[in-house]
Formats: sequence, structure tokens, C-alpha cells
Amino acid sequence: MSIVYACIAPHPPVIVHEVGRGREGETRRTLDALDAVAREIASFEPQTVIVVSPHGPVQPEGAGILTAPRAQGDMGRWDAPNVIFDFENDFDAVRNIQEEAEAAGMPLVALESWDDGAIDGLDWGCTVPLYYLRPGFGEARLVAVTPSYQGPTYHYKIGEVIGRALERLGRRAVFICSADLSHCLMPGAPSGYNPAGRQFDAAYQDAVAMWDVDWVLGAQSEFRIRAAEDAISQTAMLMGALSGCRVRPRVLSYEGPFGVGYMVAAIDVAETASDDVETAATGSLVDRATHEPQHPFVQLAKETVERYLRADSSSWPQELSLEFEPAVEGHPRSGVFVSIKKWGDLRGCIGTIEATQRNVGMEIMHNAVAACSRDPRFLPISEAELAHLTYSVDVLTEPELIDGLHELDPRRYGVIVECAGRRGLLLPDLDGVDSIEEQVRIARSKAGIADEEPVRLYRFEVQRYT
Repeated sequence: MSIVYACIAPHPPVIVHEVGRGREGETRRTLDALDAVAREIASFEPQTVIVVSPHGPVQPEGAGILTAPRAQGDMGRWDAPNVIFDFENDFDAVRNIQEEAEAAGMPLVALESWDDGAIDGLDWGCTVPLYYLRPGFGEARLVAVTPSYQGPTYHYKIGEVIGRALERLGRRAVFICSADLSHCLMPGAPSGYNPAGRQFDAAYQDAVAMWDVDWVLGAQSEFRIRAAEDAISQTAMLMGALSGCRVRPRVLSYEGPFGVGYMVAAIDVAETASDDVETAATGSLVDRATHEPQHPFVQLAKETVERYLRADSSSWPQELSLEFEPAVEGHPRSGVFVSIKKWGDLRGCIGTIEATQRNVGMEIMHNAVAACSRDPRFLPISEAELAHLTYSVDVLTEPELIDGLHELDPRRYGVIVECAGRRGLLLPDLDGVDSIEEQVRIARSKAGIADEEPVRLYRFEVQRYT
């Protein structure tokens, strides 16, 4: 046996009776759904419960796992100190997860305590779901996990580690994904109002209902930030943990009375996927994050970064240029953007709007080195990170001056805005950028050009190699 059941549960302290003091009644659909999930958990008589909370002591280098003898906490921060939680930690499960992570080369941080500097003990991402779900636990022991600052693909892979570890352990396990959705659903919401909030919540519910792994792993950082979401990393971990299973997800409730999206979902789990049952789509995007790149332009970017970081002489650029010369011969000189991701999150991106080198191969090499070492948003990439990187190359057409917004299309064209020597560029076909106005606004922001300043507009197309 391994994971026999899973759920997604929200974590607003206000839904705890002793905290809400009546206001929890405004979330009746959420409370009824959580009660139903607790009863379903009880029917499986779990031996181990995994809870993943985004509000624990998050570490930049990797997910964290509690290694203390007991998992304890209370609701004292919300004037309800008598609501206490105390679970035995499942050391066998913790040890198996640590061993699987080490074997997979995945960073996992051992946490001797769950103190994040503000809360000493289990945080509300753990305690709020546990408040409603613990009646179904029986004598089950707990494993507390918190995600990291890494991207969704990293968390999917950590989820796979957890799934393999629990399979090896052979106990009945339940996986609780603690997740609030957008925090900007209406004016006065915790993160203010942004229309991206409703868009995200609708898309997220569809992704869970259809078990759309590609959507979760491909959710763009900019869209997630505008939506002020608190769900993707944990959901990626959940999907990774169930990657070898047949699943039937059920969205039980959704509401947002306080400007934050609360969704409860139950995931029925079979032990293995079979050909005659619909299963999760764990294919294309996950494969793209792990397979070796095939196109010569992407291979050139990858080889450039690896040789640059490992170089012990100054001869490698010329040698590499000659090696890839047949692949670029005959291709016109072009502007190029090289993007580098680590576990699905951007790690560096540098490009040129127009050609600056003698051929497109040298343009790729020049920008690949800049992306790994001189992107001002990130620390330089280290040699130790090379095994976890993926690459894409965008080759630009020559920018074309246009008369106005009516000549743009954010799916087909990238945009360049120019004002008094300042230029901002945004590539086309980016998730979360669905309108011309949004595309131009972001490009203006990148160049420090105010909304009221007049601009010249250029459009371009790209050939994207991944």
C-alpha cells in the first residue's frame, strides 16, 4: 500500500470555530466539504498522514521536512490558545523520504523544529486543515512538509520522491495538500483586487478536476504573482506523489466570501494506472523538463553554459563555434533570447533585440553566457546547478515599426516599446498575458516608461526552440 487517498484543503484561520466566533458560518460550503473529507479519510484507517503547508519554515534551497519527535502547534496567534495539536511524527516515513530524495539528487532540508520566526510550532497551513480532518486520522502518525522557493517542476519531482518513499514503506497513507487560491478576488481582499484572481481560480479548479499536470507545472510566475495564489507548489507536489496512480479528482466546494479563494477537493486513488482507465496527463511538459534538448540551437546554448562554467582555458568559445557551425550555416543573423530555468522556474534570461554578432550561433553563445552569469535579477549560476537546468532559445525576426495597438496580437507578436532612449521588450505567447493592453503595460514597466508617456511601438515574431 502507499497513498490511498488525498485531498486539497484551504487554511484560513477564520473557519476555525474558536477563531471565527461566528464568521466561519460564511464558509458553510467549505466546512461541509471538509467534514465529508474527514469521514472519507476515516474509512481508509490511515497509518500515515502527509500534510504540505506553504506557511512553514520555507527554505530557498529545497522543501523542508520535520524531523522532531512530535508535530505540535496551537491557534494562540489567533486568540485561541486552547485549540492544541499534538501528533507523533512518523520517523519511518521521514527516513524513507530523505533516502529517496538523496538517491534522486533532490535537495530536501531536515527541519528540527517548525519555527519560522513568527510561529513556534505547526503553522496555520497545517493546523487549519488538521482541525477539521484529524477526526478521521485514528492513530495515524503525521509527516509535515513545507515547499521551497523553487519552481513547480522541482515540487513535482519532490512529490515523486514522497510517493516512492511511501510505496516502499508499505503503509496506508493520506496526502493533505493545504492550499488557498487567489488572495485578490474583490476590493478589500488581502492582496487588493486583480481580475487575474478570478481567472486563476477558475483555471485552477478546471486543472484539478481534469488532473491537468501540464497546466500546474506550466503556470507562469507573472500570472501567479498577479493572482496572489498560494496553491501551485503544493499542488505540484501532490500530483508528483500520485504520478504512478490512477486518480479520480472531485472538486467538492469553492467559495471566496472574504476575497480569498477556498477550494476543497477529494482525490480517490488506485494503486497503479491501467490502460483502460483515464489517467493524469504526466507527459509532455514533464518530459520536456527532463529530456536532453534535441534542436541544435538549444544544444548550443546548453553546451555554451556548461563549457563556460567548467572552462579551464580561453580556447573553448572558438572550438564550440566551429563545432556548431554546420547547424547555423545559412541562417540569417538575428536577435536572440536565451532562457534558462531550474526546476521549471526562471533562473536567467538575456537577449538581444537585433543581431550583434557575426552569425546566429555566436548570438546564442553570447547571450547564453550572459543569461547564466549577468542577469541582474539572479545570482550567477554555479556549476553545481547544471544538472537541474533546462534551456530555450527564441530567435527574433527584425522588429517592425507599427502605427498602434490594433496591429498587435500577444499570441503571435512580441512587442517593443520605446521612449526617450528607453526600450522595453516582451516576448509573445506568455501564459497570463492575454490582452494587448497587458502586454504593452508590462513592456512599459520593464523599461520604466510611465503609462502617460508617448511611445513608439514595434512588433516582432519569434521561432521558439525548447
